[in-house]
Amino acid sequence: MNRRLLSEHTIEVLGDVRRLRRRFATTAPREWDPSTAAAELSVQVGHLALCLLRVHGADVAGLEDPHRPIDDVGDELADIVLAALSITVLAGSEPVGCAELPQAETALEAFLRLLVAAGNLAEAALVEHDYRHRPEGDPPSLPHAAGAVLAACDVLADRLGLDLLGEFRAMVTDADGFLDERGGGVS
Repeated sequence: MNRRLLSEHTIEVLGDVRRLRRRFATTAPREWDPSTAAAELSVQVGHLALCLLRVHGADVAGLEDPHRPIDDVGDELADIVLAALSITVLAGSEPVGCAELPQAETALEAFLRLLVAAGNLAEAALVEHDYRHRPEGDPPSLPHAAGAVLAACDVLADRLGLDLLGEFRAMVTDADGFLDERGGGVS
């Protein structure tokens, strides 16, 4: 199984997310909060779904902008890590790791578990910041929900044969380049 991104590289990954959040803040028309980042998480999960559909031979012509190709599974999975951790950074918290990685026999099952975890995290962000009522039952806290998303990302990366930490580092380099071109804040 792949090494766990969160438990082995928490300080490095969170440092990159905090730095990128500061830089991206200078390019956004409006200030982001955890709920905005939760919406971004939804966007990134959709991008990953588009990539996975393509990998599995589905016709995605009606689902994508031909002028904006989204076709790198590893990059989209890294974007999900960035979005999930952005929620915690903007909420002033840190993710809480899962004791065990979720089990998934296939990449499809791993993706669906990631989708559920991302929904839980988005809900936790919306509830914590008064955009949504608190649901019945015992939903996970924002830090626990973020940890579950990261664990689900690790499992999906494993099923897809991806080095999630390597993909994350490459995404950070690309984001810094993007921000450098647009004058987006200091590193």
